[in-house]
Amino acid sequence: MSAPAPAARPPEGSPVPASGPAGGGTRRDRAGRGCWWPGAGWFTTERVLAIVVPVLLIAMAMAPLEPVYLSARLFLVAGVALVLGTTIAVLGAMVRWHTLTVLAVALPTFFAFGGLVAPASAIGGVIPTPTTWQLMGRGVVTVWKQVLTIAPPLGSTGALLLLPYLLAFVGSLVAVTIALRARHYSLSLILPGAVLVASILFGTRLSVLPGVLGVAGVLISLTWVAQRAGRLEMNRVLAVSVVLGMAAVAGTGASLVLTPSQPRMVLRDYVEPPPDPHDYTSPLAAFRYFVDDLGEEILLRATGVPAGTPALRLATMDSYDGMVWDVTPGQTPATGSFTRTGDRITVEVPEDPARIQVDVDALGGVWVPNIGMSIDVTFTGPRAGDQTEGFYYNTATHTGLTTAGLREGDSYQLTAHQPEPVQDLETTRLVAESLALPEPRQVPDVVSSLATQFADGYTGDYPRIEAIASTLSTQGFFSHGLVNEVPSRPGHGAGRMLDMLEAEQMVGDHEQYAAAMALMVRALGYPARVVIGFEVDPAGGTVQVRGEDVTAWVEVPFEGHGWLPFYPTPDEDQVPQAEDPDPLDHPQPQVLQPPDPPQEPPDVPPEDRDDAEVQDETTEDEQEQRTWALIAAVAAIPLVLLLSPFLVIAAVKARRRRRRRTVGTPDRRIAGGWTELEDQAIDLGSGRADGLTRREAAAALDARFEGAGTSGLAIAADAGVFGPRLPDEEEAATFWVEVRAARSRLRGSVGRRARFRSHFSPRSLRR
Repeated sequence: MSAPAPAARPPEGSPVPASGPAGGGTRRDRAGRGCWWPGAGWFTTERVLAIVVPVLLIAMAMAPLEPVYLSARLFLVAGVALVLGTTIAVLGAMVRWHTLTVLAVALPTFFAFGGLVAPASAIGGVIPTPTTWQLMGRGVVTVWKQVLTIAPPLGSTGALLLLPYLLAFVGSLVAVTIALRARHYSLSLILPGAVLVASILFGTRLSVLPGVLGVAGVLISLTWVAQRAGRLEMNRVLAVSVVLGMAAVAGTGASLVLTPSQPRMVLRDYVEPPPDPHDYTSPLAAFRYFVDDLGEEILLRATGVPAGTPALRLATMDSYDGMVWDVTPGQTPATGSFTRTGDRITVEVPEDPARIQVDVDALGGVWVPNIGMSIDVTFTGPRAGDQTEGFYYNTATHTGLTTAGLREGDSYQLTAHQPEPVQDLETTRLVAESLALPEPRQVPDVVSSLATQFADGYTGDYPRIEAIASTLSTQGFFSHGLVNEVPSRPGHGAGRMLDMLEAEQMVGDHEQYAAAMALMVRALGYPARVVIGFEVDPAGGTVQVRGEDVTAWVEVPFEGHGWLPFYPTPDEDQVPQAEDPDPLDHPQPQVLQPPDPPQEPPDVPPEDRDDAEVQDETTEDEQEQRTWALIAAVAAIPLVLLLSPFLVIAAVKARRRRRRRTVGTPDRRIAGGWTELEDQAIDLGSGRADGLTRREAAAALDARFEGAGTSGLAIAADAGVFGPRLPDEEEAATFWVEVRAARSRLRGSVGRRARFRSHFSPRSLRR
């Protein structure tokens, strides 16, 4: 039989098709002849789609980040990052840059446009400065934690926009590169999926058009893959569109009727940000300090206080441990949690919010006074940077704190909702909400018995609670325990509550009465919390707050009305009458009074003992370790995305080498060994040996690489492939041993840089 005639060589100048759809075009096109610019003919329809589709999918995948930032700058930053990453990927494909060259261009470009990420540190909000680059370099490691520990909306604070910038830049660079240069172009669709997962995890529970974007993404992906494979048919596109449309409509309808058993999982729900409120002294425990030591001192000056504001709130306490009412460190719908704030605290801003300027004088500590329902707190003093960095706010309890602390000379601007006027309520119909609060511990029994006694005869939640407040304020007496006042010990621990409630006359101030009422309300099964703050002039305007203005009250939640206040403290002129009004008329000799008899230690329940606390701390430590391990894994996503092309190339080449060595008959494995040697030479920079015999190619390799010694391998390969008998397994294994030795000689004849690049060079994969 005669050999088939060779294919006719095309005439000079005629187009020669390239290998594969991604390499479509002609040599004439690649040379740019006859075009007004050298790369005009390079942009074929397939290449344009390979550029547009991955970029469009990545842009759609970043939609869940919109509720996180709520800023138009997010779209600017993401758009610029997509353009930059796509441009570098296209240039790399056009000029056929090596992967390391693409990275060498991408890295400075990434930092050159850093002014968009951190506009506050850039000149004109665009031109980066060394401070900008410092924020970006540090942000690549820390921005993942900051985005999770700062409450949305984030806006453009600091370098928080680095997250979408990094996702868009790296995602578009890698996806477009794979779509244009890889044989398995469909792998580029992995990048939009990875960006979508990251956007959801770092997003909020609010979804952004999930049905529309999901159906559109799947439809675009399937259509592009079918078109690229040459299997696109209009009837299939219509059928898929109809099926996906029906699925989207059904899913949307089901979501309106059925409530999911579990909300969307986002990482910020599993991160417990610092600080722990228990690291600071209970605000209510400092009540007597304000009255006694700072009574005449000006704590702060507030300008622009709205009329009708009853008091400035300092802190809200919702847990009792037998010693103090304190701020709860955990997170429940009732207690909330302290989170860092971005551009503002809440998303919705009323048309006419209250704007208050606060200048701090003698007030110290970490708690930041506000009027409740705060929208934004902007520090303007000399330590504004440190205070902003350490500011946390609890939207459930309307409590703010700054870890940098307050001191004289500090100032801040407070934006909040205007206080609503008090309206007449039908109190008999008010129903208390059922909210979970930490169970009080070590409460004296007298609290429960008095609560039942005070509320006896009243029906309805509000009347029963109001009865407790009214009884305390009418039957009790007021005293701060200062000089020339009836003795009244500070504190509100279990012992102080026992002494006050079992005495013939109840004596105390706002601290004791608020603490006692909250415990009584909790004993009746209603949620309650204690609030400490400062009374201000109801007329509003400019006010000066002194230490003697400190006050405390109780709040209880009611359905449809939120937390309503109760004031159980007697009037300040309601003082107890001493049994001996003039002790000076009956002088007594001074004698040393015996000390108070020792009190028995309270019976601590088993769940409150040290062993239980150690177990809880261990559990919390394990939970914290798991949380930060999850954060570290997510933070490694950009690094994995950046290194994924190199890892994929190395893995593909290793798999190819293993298949050549182990799959097929011995003669085929010997031929594969010689091909592996040629591929190693190509990755080291040698040209392809197209049209040469093995012996001619070996001569070229020996000339190109000093000491390669490949001529003997070429002869052995020809003998194994074309010899009169089929080689056995031992001969194939021996040949591969010699191939490995020859590869080592090839690699040893070049420099260290060329050897390193050969591991990740894709040149041999273009066969």
